[in-house]
Amino acid sequence: MIAENNERKRNILWRTAISVSSIVIILIAVYFIVRMFTANPMEGSWVDEDSGRMIEIQGNEIAKVEWQDEADGSLQVVNMAYTLDRDSKIFSLHVDEVAVEKAVESGMSKETVENVVTSLEGNYDYNIEQNVLTLTEREYGDQMTFEKQ
Repeated sequence: MIAENNERKRNILWRTAISVSSIVIILIAVYFIVRMFTANPMEGSWVDEDSGRMIEIQGNEIAKVEWQDEADGSLQVVNMAYTLDRDSKIFSLHVDEVAVEKAVESGMSKETVENVVTSLEGNYDYNIEQNVLTLTEREYGDQMTFEKQ
């Protein structure tokens, strides 16, 4: 048995164990609270069932857009820059000219890349409910719906 029959030592050990476990619980709670308020709610892979496009939103303000090429069936990928305003729930996608040039150099059709990128470029109000992301264009009100993958 711990500390044999010495009640004082057992008391000190008990207080130490309770103090350490309380501090660990408080640190874990603080970690999750901070993470909840600072994490990007849109981070992850989102698939549009209608168009077949996939947007993978990464934490470094890069959104990777993937789609199936209709001509040869190959997977096409282009990076776009994005900004996210959590307070106003505004998601903005921006064309990254360097990424477009890289995509064209890798063999993609410039016309196709520009069509996809310009169709996505803009400012959107976003809403996330039960793993469904709805992007509503701020200017015209067009909506796109994505499911979390």
